[in-house]
Amino acid sequence: MTEPQRKAKEAENPAAPPEEPAPPPSAGEAQAQAAHADGLSAEVLSMADSLFERAAEATVRGNFDYAIRLYLDGLKLNPRDVDKGHKGLRDCALRRRNTGKGRGLGSLFGQAKGAWSQVLGRHKDTMLALEQALARDPQNVMLLTQLMQTARRQDFTDVAIYFGEIAAEETLRTKKPQKQIFTTLADMYEAQGRLKESIDALTQAVKIDPSERMLEKRARDLAARASIEEGGLESVTDFHEIVRDRAVAAQSATQQVVRTREQLDAQFEELTAALNADPKNPVKMQALADCQARRGYIQESLDLLQTALDMTKEYRYKARMDDIRMAEFRRVLREIDEQLESKPDQADLKAKRQEIVAQRDAFEMQIYTERQRQYPTDLSIRFELGLRQFRTSKYDEAIVSFQTSQRDPKRYVPSLNWAGKCFLAKKMYEIAQSQFEEAIQKYEMTSDPLGKELRYNLARIFEIQGKLPQAMEWYSIIVREDYQYKDAAKRLDALRKASQAEGKA
Repeated sequence: MTEPQRKAKEAENPAAPPEEPAPPPSAGEAQAQAAHADGLSAEVLSMADSLFERAAEATVRGNFDYAIRLYLDGLKLNPRDVDKGHKGLRDCALRRRNTGKGRGLGSLFGQAKGAWSQVLGRHKDTMLALEQALARDPQNVMLLTQLMQTARRQDFTDVAIYFGEIAAEETLRTKKPQKQIFTTLADMYEAQGRLKESIDALTQAVKIDPSERMLEKRARDLAARASIEEGGLESVTDFHEIVRDRAVAAQSATQQVVRTREQLDAQFEELTAALNADPKNPVKMQALADCQARRGYIQESLDLLQTALDMTKEYRYKARMDDIRMAEFRRVLREIDEQLESKPDQADLKAKRQEIVAQRDAFEMQIYTERQRQYPTDLSIRFELGLRQFRTSKYDEAIVSFQTSQRDPKRYVPSLNWAGKCFLAKKMYEIAQSQFEEAIQKYEMTSDPLGKELRYNLARIFEIQGKLPQAMEWYSIIVREDYQYKDAAKRLDALRKASQAEGKA
């Protein structure tokens, strides 16, 4: 099997999410639920969506200043909408900047207005004024940081994280990166239970200021906690008291599962009562549907969401149904993979897996193609579509998707990496090499999974092209960081032996 074929096979089965029947609500769904909790009516949310759609159309036409006004008007109505509102506005701002338009007086006016609103304690006005300024100066780290902090003060956590992640990307481009951005992100990630991302943020903060021993200790504690939770021991709170006895550990994990089930059943009763009291409320239908999905009642969950979709005609309910169906594919594949681990030669299981993978790939391609049409400015969806196009060997289409998703600062480096893989699969080695080299330049972290993958991919390109000294150099970098990473050590050893044999000849 060739390396591109092996990589394509690896891409068939990406890292599986935690073992549960369906994932929690997506960011967009959580934002919609929070908006309803804020007292925003369906009519107000629909008005905001209409403004966002008009703004997206104006952006495509190149009428950027008009689009910015529409986005800001929509965000006045629904300031929590990250996907269609804040992301759409940023995409418009970046396109505007790329045409050579400067900041103008609008940026200064927005900053002044934001400062005055902050003095008066009007946080929502502050956020909109700062965003107006950012639309004309989209890489301003100070504005991004202020937006993160202002959104956090309003408890708009998803909005705060969004601007914090962009601020993190931009501050790393400066000569003096701001440590506070990463510590604030770490706090917000931890509050959401996103421990790996919190650890990554703390690691970057320590890299900026190596004297911060407390941050280093906090990162170690979080890593221990993450390790425990991955093992099913979420109830452990003291990370240094690791359970030594396997029987005790198994009993603890079982008790945790029972407690989780009891909590879900109690939540089901509460949500059912809430829906019975307000049977035409689609938000309550979705909340109950999500609970049913987590309890494993998939069809009941889909039926509730179908009712909400029929009532409202809102696409987000269909999207949630599709998320649950995609999670079911992942669950079935995990079960088959577990069986194959104990019985690797079972031909019928292998055939069944191939069949389900083909069904999954066709379904997910259809879903993300539809979502890309529904939300044409959402670069995260475009990135996900690219992954599905790569998985189904549609490399030309995937390249276009990844080149488009590079406009999202958070996905810039991963998009370069996947575009490089596409060019590698097409045997366009020099272009693939340039993609990996550019990604490595922008991503200096060598010890995390993406950093190692980028360097491995570049080493493979050099090896394929017969540039053995360069290949050995990059394999050596990987091996120094992680001797067991893929087959880097074996390849390095083979190349050294080949090089020595050439020298003796």
